Amino acid sequence: MLNATAKKLIIFLSGLCVLLCFMPFAWGFLAFLILVPFLLFSGLMTQGRHVMANSYIFGLGYFLGSLYWIAELEPQSIAIPALRIPATAVLCLYLALFMLLTGLFTKRLSRAGIPSPIAFSLSWMAVEYLRSLGPLGFPWASLGYSQTPYLAVVQQASVVGVYGISGWIALINGILASLILSRRKFYLWLLILTFCIPLGLGFVSLRDDHPNTTLRCALVQPNISGAVKWDESFRDSTMEILIGMTYEVRGADLIIWPETAVPFHIKHSPTWLDSLTNLAREVDAALLIGFPDYERGNGSYHFFNSAMLVTRQGAIEGEYRKIHLVPFGEMIPFEDRIGFLSRIDLGQGNFSPGLSYTVFDLHGVNFSVAICFESIYPDLIRKFVDRGARVIVNITNDEWFGPSPGPYQHAQMSIMRAVEFGVGIARCANTGISMFVDPQGRVTGRSDLFQKTILKGDVAVGTGQTPYRRIGHHLELCVLLGVVALSIFSLIWIR
Repeated sequence: MLNATAKKLIIFLSGLCVLLCFMPFAWGFLAFLILVPFLLFSGLMTQGRHVMANSYIFGLGYFLGSLYWIAELEPQSIAIPALRIPATAVLCLYLALFMLLTGLFTKRLSRAGIPSPIAFSLSWMAVEYLRSLGPLGFPWASLGYSQTPYLAVVQQASVVGVYGISGWIALINGILASLILSRRKFYLWLLILTFCIPLGLGFVSLRDDHPNTTLRCALVQPNISGAVKWDESFRDSTMEILIGMTYEVRGADLIIWPETAVPFHIKHSPTWLDSLTNLAREVDAALLIGFPDYERGNGSYHFFNSAMLVTRQGAIEGEYRKIHLVPFGEMIPFEDRIGFLSRIDLGQGNFSPGLSYTVFDLHGVNFSVAICFESIYPDLIRKFVDRGARVIVNITNDEWFGPSPGPYQHAQMSIMRAVEFGVGIARCANTGISMFVDPQGRVTGRSDLFQKTILKGDVAVGTGQTPYRRIGHHLELCVLLGVVALSIFSLIWIR
């Protein structure tokens, strides 16, 4: 028999090993086994003691494994380098609380008579969804993302989304743990059916047909260092690189530059703005440009992380301003409601959120722009698709991640958005990974990290008509509210 210390070590290591399920390791098949040691030794399946402490220990391992690379970022990538390790520790300590909550919900639902594998599955799905909500929402390392390499599996996202896939993986782990504990054949058959039926439906739903409509795109990946890009003395050379690469493109409908590719307020620089409109006419293609913008209102300046569309005729068609800003990177959460927070200086940008879910129309194809980590929020992408977007362009600058797992994991999440909402994805990153994804999650073109390159390809225009787009957010909310309500009932009425 293992003692308590050995069990806690196994639980921690079980959480730590989850990192192998995500990019760049991509051993997603381990996700169907990796939670079993936690379930066997935490007491969740047997209503044992120390469930909360064990769940928190597992959470620490889970998020330290998934996010350790933040502590290893290059000092020049962080405004205050000394905060790298403390900030990573605080983030993991905070996120582990959500795993504690998963343990609490599972325990209470089991007490209410719900079989432990189902209680664990519902709790995992509910808490992952909860973790994505609000200005502090951070759904990084949701377990469902581990399945993006497997097309048949990931098709489930068109119905239940990434959080539903996470719940399914948790259910299989729970059934497997029950099989090991009970040795009953019932659980073996249940395990086979629970795994095979969704997988079989995924294979059936896969299609090899070619899309009726495509958008010919070119993704400009300039691989320009931030130390160069944000140095005003290199402004002209930065623009020359971008413009020179754009001149190399021929035959595209849309040429895309990454997030803040233009490192200055170009809309307030008439000479440079004229050169961009002339560029669009000369290459005979529309340009989508990432840039910082500002406007003055109520006696103060408001700054935005923006994207601008210039038509092939040289007209400025419109602008999208980033809505979901990076907490502590682009703003301080709740600073608009709690006055003293606005005086905190962690080196963050002083950006304001955009207010409009812009949909651009290019040759009859409607597309929207998600800037940087906006691509990891299904509810945000849903709002674009609800307004008619059938292609999502994700522009980002992942340079500060360095050669860590960060850029691989960030790109991996975009694949899920394509399947959830039945849209094509064009992802343009300053230093990579740039890629094209079709509405079924196939990566049809991809660049490597830290290469100066142009990625050309046809983006499939999707239908946007998936069950998840129509009811997915209601399903997630119902699961969350149901789990909370049953847990409260169990806490009050069942001892």
